Amino acid sequence: MNIVTVFNYPDSEEYNIMCCAWLKQVRKYTNNKIVVLSKKPPVVTIEKFIKSQKYDKIEWRVLEPTNQVDFTNHPDCKKATHNVNFKLYNLCKITDPYIFIDADAFLMSEIDILIEASKTKPMIAINHQNIPGETDHLKEPVLNSGVMIVSNPRFLVWENFLKILARDQGFRWPGTDQSLINSFCKEANYDYTHEEVGYGWNSWSKYTVFEEGLPFCRGLLEEHRVFVNHYWNKSKPWKVDCPIYKETKRLLVDL
Repeated sequence: MNIVTVFNYPDSEEYNIMCCAWLKQVRKYTNNKIVVLSKKPPVVTIEKFIKSQKYDKIEWRVLEPTNQVDFTNHPDCKKATHNVNFKLYNLCKITDPYIFIDADAFLMSEIDILIEASKTKPMIAINHQNIPGETDHLKEPVLNSGVMIVSNPRFLVWENFLKILARDQGFRWPGTDQSLINSFCKEANYDYTHEEVGYGWNSWSKYTVFEEGLPFCRGLLEEHRVFVNHYWNKSKPWKVDCPIYKETKRLLVDL
């Protein structure tokens, strides 16, 4: 399966280091083809890093967003426009099986479990953890779209999400693209979870601690090993003293 992500961040030191760290972690644990979806070619820093590390099997797809949906009146217009009109729209156009991992989510493990699990369902995702002040108000489980294992790309159909948007005139669940995927799954009565793919595969970085080099979620009701460390919201890697981010920063010094 391909490993897919989206790199549409500002050309700034912090985000460039984060994207390079993402590439480093994926290549550390798998030799699967990496597919980067972006509005533009790689910036100089990322291009130099790829060459310096001699990474291969990376396909950089320069793509356009759709203009079918106007989020002008949405309170977070920029985020909604990108996540729906670029990210979700272009994910729906992919024809090969893939594992999607957000650029702000670092792989921390081999992916054999994900590959094996993908044989049983067309799409697998992980629910948000129960996080005080963030997700503990949710009345039912809600998936986080930062990690999705899509063995049947026909599962995500753009027209289905357009219909949901046209009907609801907004988002019923937290997030944007994430809300639409949640709406679709709940209305289809589709269980996207898998017993072998738990919280550890999409764990919030704020609660991650490294013990003898291994990442664990500590401080939440359910503690576990972390296999994908997701730096969403305000817990970006440069704000939570991430050792992987710091290591990548050192690698970039001599480029």
